[in-house]
Amino acid sequence: LKHRRAWDLAIAPAKSLPMQAFMLYMSGGGVQVFSLGIVFMLLLSPIKNVFGMNTAPASASPFLSPNLKAFEHTLIPQKTVYVICNLLTLAVGLWKCRSMGLLPTGTGDWLAFETRGAVSV
Repeated sequence: LKHRRAWDLAIAPAKSLPMQAFMLYMSGGGVQVFSLGIVFMLLLSPIKNVFGMNTAPASASPFLSPNLKAFEHTLIPQKTVYVICNLLTLAVGLWKCRSMGLLPTGTGDWLAFETRGAVSV
């Protein structure tokens, strides 16, 4: 039962991904305050989830076993899936940023850093 609950917690970010994708679709493709807020939330939450994975003792307490060594080794697959699901959520957020034109993906975005050669006559 503890392993099943740990797996449910591990795939929770993937379960919320369709709703977040729908929210991104409904926010539109323009650069407005509402769409930027949703994208910012979508980019920030996976980062906070991954970095806060081991710091919250209350989140791991239901899965504690009497043998601490066994606890560390049994949650490695769940933690790996949790990180992958959060990276998938981050990828959806970066895709939305690219579709809104916020990421420098074209050659015209880098013209300020282009150097020109000497003119030969």
